[in-house]
Amino acid sequence: MSIGRRNQRLAASIVAALAFFLVRPALARAASAVRFHISEQAAVGAATVGGASPGPAFAGLLSPSLAIDFGKLPRLAPLAGLSLHANAWILQGHGPTAAKIHSLSPIDLIEGPAGARLGDAYLQWRPAGNAVNIKIGQFGLDENFDQNPAAAILLDGNYTYRNIMGADLPGGGPAYPFEAPGAMIAVQALPALRLRAGIFSGDPGGRPFGSLSVAVRNPHGLGFPLNAGALLIAEAEWDYRLPGLGAGAVLAGGLYDNLSRPDLLFSASGRSLAAPNAGPPRADHGDRVFYAGLTQTLWRGVKGRGLRGFARIAYAPPDRNLITFGVQGGLALSAPFAIRRKNSLALALAYDRISGRVAALARAENAAGQAWQPIPSAEGDIELAYNVVLTPWLSLTPDLQYLIHPGGGIVDPANPAKENPNALVALLHATARF
Repeated sequence: MSIGRRNQRLAASIVAALAFFLVRPALARAASAVRFHISEQAAVGAATVGGASPGPAFAGLLSPSLAIDFGKLPRLAPLAGLSLHANAWILQGHGPTAAKIHSLSPIDLIEGPAGARLGDAYLQWRPAGNAVNIKIGQFGLDENFDQNPAAAILLDGNYTYRNIMGADLPGGGPAYPFEAPGAMIAVQALPALRLRAGIFSGDPGGRPFGSLSVAVRNPHGLGFPLNAGALLIAEAEWDYRLPGLGAGAVLAGGLYDNLSRPDLLFSASGRSLAAPNAGPPRADHGDRVFYAGLTQTLWRGVKGRGLRGFARIAYAPPDRNLITFGVQGGLALSAPFAIRRKNSLALALAYDRISGRVAALARAENAAGQAWQPIPSAEGDIELAYNVVLTPWLSLTPDLQYLIHPGGGIVDPANPAKENPNALVALLHATARF
């Protein structure tokens, strides 16, 4: 090799090294601006006693997610506080709720129709100080409203997204696993007061309304229904501190969906739906849910140990809603054992009352000589969960649930002459994050 060619290569290497040195800060900023994560959750369980079909069940959820902080990208510093978030859900298997128990409560919160679909896809703006949080795009109620932090390790979906919303709202409302287009604003109005308000598509499945499920109308979450009515929601959350106990928070809110709902007892002609040739149900305009919640620290120990309690209540009109009243309560203990300080233990109870109109219709149909059915009343659930943090990326949650009147009092599919029996369900839920 000639000396001239060596000098050219040496000069090229110096220029390349100098260029890398100059652009390295920009590359580092770009790398810190883009975050990619993937998680896998798996729930293996069995209905050991009762339910519609005792036996094993499996549900899995693979979720890749992407977040881009535009303010950290080169030349986009003026966009500080603006970010993009998107994730997908790939659901596997068939969990115990629909396959084994037929309960109103999702026994494991990752359950849903198998398949792949878009989850969240939204822009978020949080200016310096985080006093304001604005989102616009596709997302859900369950991650942004009516939060219940003390119940974070519980697997029953009722404590994350209330049954009174999932069972009553059109299409189940905008929540996992079917989000909907929407916009929300959250404001730290006072040091102890947070206000939130949002507007969402009234039905995450979009048109046509009726008997078709959301999984049929919008199977992959790409329908973005903007012509399916509107759901309005607003809430306020107040932080406080009680002498001798500690920090607490009280939350109250309500929502209104302007889509019409079929009446549960009367037809369009005013007759009972149990009457021969009664015709279609009467359309009741709009739907609403009012809710409140309380989280309170009950004891605070050393090195992260503590006990919190929560209580929640909700109401919906009985003429058009399957569930008209719901109440929940529970306790969550952090670091129950000194040698496992990142673990936690929770015990909770929930009760969802079925509308009196549903019960009245069942009585009328029985009296008219139709196929016998039990009189619906309520569904109850008792749950005990223990979360074990094995590594920063892997955790396990053994869980026991006892369901009373699963489905609120429905026929046992295995024996139409009896009510669906109470069920004991054992689960092991694993979460891996990368």
